[in-house]
Amino acid sequence: MYGLEAIQAHNGWAMAITGAVIVMIGLSILSFIISQLHRIVGLVDTRNNRKAKNKTNKHPTSIPESDSQPVPLSDLSETMQRFRPLTQEIGDPFDLTALFQVFLQYDDPHPHLTIRSLREQGYLIPDGDGLFTWKHS
Repeated sequence: MYGLEAIQAHNGWAMAITGAVIVMIGLSILSFIISQLHRIVGLVDTRNNRKAKNKTNKHPTSIPESDSQPVPLSDLSETMQRFRPLTQEIGDPFDLTALFQVFLQYDDPHPHLTIRSLREQGYLIPDGDGLFTWKHS
């Protein structure tokens, strides 16, 4: 027995329909999960939670009101002068991840770009073993 008769005899039509239904249900569930992914990420995202918590807590070292505006990346010497006192609590030499956390804590708009620019322009000097120090001025 071959062809459509074999499909009919061995419940091929029922299996084909069942398979199609299973695939459609799976795709529907996947599309629902993807549509709600922003909510799941919002629950897990610690950066937003940390910003909200930091706004309610008083920082041990505060930035003067005149310096509260983000400093453009073009003026790296001013950025160094602004953040150098704030990094005293992490010690010298320091790890770049600790510096990144300080930049996040004080709401630097682009911490990755700022750190990279500070390294490229020589304001952050490698001290060995992955640690860095500020340029002496």
